[in-house]
Amino acid sequence: MLKKGMDTSYLLLTCAVNKNIEVANSIQQLSGVEEATPVHGAYDCIVKTELPHDKLHKLVLSIIRPMRNVRSVITLHDAPSTVI
Repeated sequence: MLKKGMDTSYLLLTCAVNKNIEVANSIQQLSGVEEATPVHGAYDCIVKTELPHDKLHKLVLSIIRPMRNVRSVITLHDAPSTVI
């Protein structure tokens, strides 16, 4: 369940060849990460986070992108709900 003040985001990672499981295991240990799943296809790892956007920005830029076996990161933010 989403905590008040938190935003759900998904990170789509491209990793070095055969390193997606290692990367997912490392990222799973980070604070604010709900899930890190190695996958096959266009991306190598999908990460679910629940963090305010400023903390997510810091996590991606300071911790995840500099990881040795991470090649690229695409961030998908939750869309705010609207009333029609």
